Amino acid sequence: MDPRRALRPGCGTGYQWTFEDEQERADFSTPGQPMSRLAVLINPRSGSVPADAESQLRHALEELGESAEFQLLDQEDICQPIDECYDTRPDAVIVWSGDGTVACALERAGADGPPILPLPGGTMNLFHKQIHGDALDWRECLEKSLKQGQQIDVPAGCAGDRRFYVAAMAGKLTDLAGPREALRGGRVFEAVERLAGADVLDFTHAMQFKMKDAQGAEASGVATAAAIFVGTQRDSEFEFAFINPDNTLELASAGIGALISDWREANGVTTLKAPRIRLEDSKGYDLRLTLDGEPARLKSGTEFHRIAKAGRAISAGYE
Repeated sequence: MDPRRALRPGCGTGYQWTFEDEQERADFSTPGQPMSRLAVLINPRSGSVPADAESQLRHALEELGESAEFQLLDQEDICQPIDECYDTRPDAVIVWSGDGTVACALERAGADGPPILPLPGGTMNLFHKQIHGDALDWRECLEKSLKQGQQIDVPAGCAGDRRFYVAAMAGKLTDLAGPREALRGGRVFEAVERLAGADVLDFTHAMQFKMKDAQGAEASGVATAAAIFVGTQRDSEFEFAFINPDNTLELASAGIGALISDWREANGVTTLKAPRIRLEDSKGYDLRLTLDGEPARLKSGTEFHRIAKAGRAISAGYE
């Protein structure tokens, strides 16, 4: 491991980049600097990464006059090869994967590590939409980012000692993550089977939330399901969306919305803004969560707060 990197304290695991001098720091942060040290991480197990991803990307980079060191994340442990990649001190890292792998790459890099150029390779690609806007063809993302891309700060949310870069979902509707991915992949029968085995429509078990907005106004309430959205670098607060239905039908309506689109638009969902949120399970059980789509369990009473700069990314279409 590079001796200039040390464990980063605080929210999440990973590393803090340290620099021997200010010139080395400038090498990572000067926009438009030639990519003399470009690295590529590919997760071939992500939802929409093609089988020949490496050869396609090598060819695309050659056409753009770029070369890179490639690393396949084809093992269960993706953290070690990501760390090994960062030990080579790249100027930027292309990550072709879904949201979960990008989140891991960002967390391992930290706020002052190399910027990430994410290429959409998952089933939902929520982070990629957040960074690139409507540019979601991987070739378009690659070309625009390398030719005219803008380096931007990436905010994050902290849930206890865990980080997320798009959204955290809490409550029974988190069990829709598996059926939703199956449905988006065209595996309808698998989606139905997984949904039938979940208790997502039990609206009798709830959470309490407490928050204080940027002006100091306090709010609290009850939620059967909730989501905390990080937003972009222009935002200063979370968007908190929650539902507290009176019956199973209302919860089912939100569940269907979560399966096919953005559930914030479903009937009965209320949204609020706040930089810090606390969630407690009504029975004191661990909170059932997904962080950027990855299942997690955290203690009741977990506080969520927002970090304005948790990493850096290269955007193809950020305006």
